[in-house]
Amino acid sequence: MNSERCLTAVVFSGGLGLGAYHGGVFEALTGLALPIDWVSGSSAGAITAALIAGSPSADRLRNLRSYWHADGPSARTNESRHLFAWLSSINTRLFGHSGFFQPRLPVPASHFSGLYDLSPTRERLRQLIDFGRLNDSDPRITICATDLESGDAVMFDSASDRIEIDHILASCGFIPEFAPMQIAGRWLGDGGFSLNAPFDPILETPASLRLYVVDLFARDGQVPDGFEAAAERKSDLPYGNQTFQRLGHALEARQLRAELQSLDHNDRVYLLSYRPGREEAGPEKSFDLSEAAMAQRWRAGFLDMQHAASRPPVRNEICSVRR
Repeated sequence: MNSERCLTAVVFSGGLGLGAYHGGVFEALTGLALPIDWVSGSSAGAITAALIAGSPSADRLRNLRSYWHADGPSARTNESRHLFAWLSSINTRLFGHSGFFQPRLPVPASHFSGLYDLSPTRERLRQLIDFGRLNDSDPRITICATDLESGDAVMFDSASDRIEIDHILASCGFIPEFAPMQIAGRWLGDGGFSLNAPFDPILETPASLRLYVVDLFARDGQVPDGFEAAAERKSDLPYGNQTFQRLGHALEARQLRAELQSLDHNDRVYLLSYRPGREEAGPEKSFDLSEAAMAQRWRAGFLDMQHAASRPPVRNEICSVRR
């Protein structure tokens, strides 16, 4: 990558089925004809990043759409959609979902192996991702997992590591639902336990950045008006706040390093957050893997990215995108 030009990087956060929002963002971003230099992600974000880095540029949208199966908008009203969303989430919790995961039969083991088996996801990723291309670093890809013993974030970067499917699934090890993976003697779980939006290595580059952080949990939202809304805010706030607060501190540290090194950064940083409507299943929305939900999230991401493209850049500050 050329350090003399502005680098374009996209960071995708975790959030299971909410990841269809990533696809819509990337579709709109593709329309801007910007070179994508670096992608990074945790959990569902690691999957999205791998689908981009491991696909020819002409096939990226098709493979993202295939994985997140976002075909078209729902014709249901918000009232019926909300009920359907809850039924879909409960069904997924009980029986899994074809193409993503299935309930795991309890068997004796030396370690906890998770409530669900990610074999369907493993097989689909094998079919959709060219790992030779992914490891060519065009674009560069960084995947984050969490060491379950130390709590440390563990980064896998195509610039220095060979990334395989086990690294992606380690990043998806959201215990107790999904099993951790043992890699190089360490038990690794979901990247969201440490860095749900792993932008940290990107902000260490000396080049100026055009950075898009795509977060699946919004920090801001309405005051809850009932139990369901309260439970949803409780689940969204820790991740949304983690991303926003860390990003602010990381940008301050980056500017301090630039001053010490006499660098003049011209960073443009956009934070896009998925803001669910009342049709979603509250705190269980990430387990609604229905095509209607995926299509709605994809469209939300597309519209948010279009709105971001219309916003004037603010030099070296976070531009929080909200329609």
